[in-house]
Amino acid sequence: MGENIKKEWEKYIGVSAFKSDYTISSYKNSHRRITDYLGVEINKSSQKDVVSCINEIATNPNTKGCLLNCAIVFFNLYEKPTNTLIKNKCYIIEETNKHRERKAKEKILTLPSKDELNNRLKGLFVSQKWNDYIILWLMINYNTRNADVNVEIVNSIHATKKDKKQNYLVKRKEDFVYIRNAYKTKKTYGQKKHYFKSIHMDRAVRYFINELPPDMPVYLLHSNGVPLNDLSITNKIKSITGGLSESDINKIQVSAIEEIADYKMLKMMSDRRGTDISTLIEHYNIKFQAKDLI
Repeated sequence: MGENIKKEWEKYIGVSAFKSDYTISSYKNSHRRITDYLGVEINKSSQKDVVSCINEIATNPNTKGCLLNCAIVFFNLYEKPTNTLIKNKCYIIEETNKHRERKAKEKILTLPSKDELNNRLKGLFVSQKWNDYIILWLMINYNTRNADVNVEIVNSIHATKKDKKQNYLVKRKEDFVYIRNAYKTKKTYGQKKHYFKSIHMDRAVRYFINELPPDMPVYLLHSNGVPLNDLSITNKIKSITGGLSESDINKIQVSAIEEIADYKMLKMMSDRRGTDISTLIEHYNIKFQAKDLI
């Protein structure tokens, strides 16, 4: 019996040449959990038994969704009907959305205020944590996602032409230019370019650069001069913010905007983040109406 389960998994591997390592690892874990419970291959089980199995071994809707996706993959692999599995997937998606909304509301109640967030930023400056200060300053002022602050600091606009798939912070004599070529919604909103002046940022950037070895590219998120990967960026930002994610920072700012009904500020946040206003309203359960923002 164990040999047949192994062969089922090997058949999946045989057609998964272009799957990412993460996807394969995720399905391997789900496949093991389902088959350990059922005692037979997934494709030899009924849809009803698989659904019952998933409901028994998982309570979190996200986990149920992962397990169900895995089961659907193996049913399709053996060209078996999936109507019951897909029906349950729709139910789980609805359950997952409700779970996320509930967790988001619970988290908002425990998040720090905008003033507390700004105080953390000031604390980074006072303690001369220049790298951390620059990162959090950009995230707060431009409502960014994590990857948006993965920038190279250069001294001229001309230097940003060498790689148009990269993000830059241009430090000029009189001002800064923040250029984003690589961010989540680039295909929709195109390159984002913002000009700003800040005495504090000027000082932080100068001191940060002075801390680094000379004649090397200056990356804001780096390890010994090498840019960090996505997971390392996430961990770095959480260490800076005291455990807050980029989504948490935006929730804090959106809550502050909603409290004073600042429609103009919400528009600016939408533009800077590269997110449609209706998406902000829906995702953060804002009481504004889209017609109010015109």
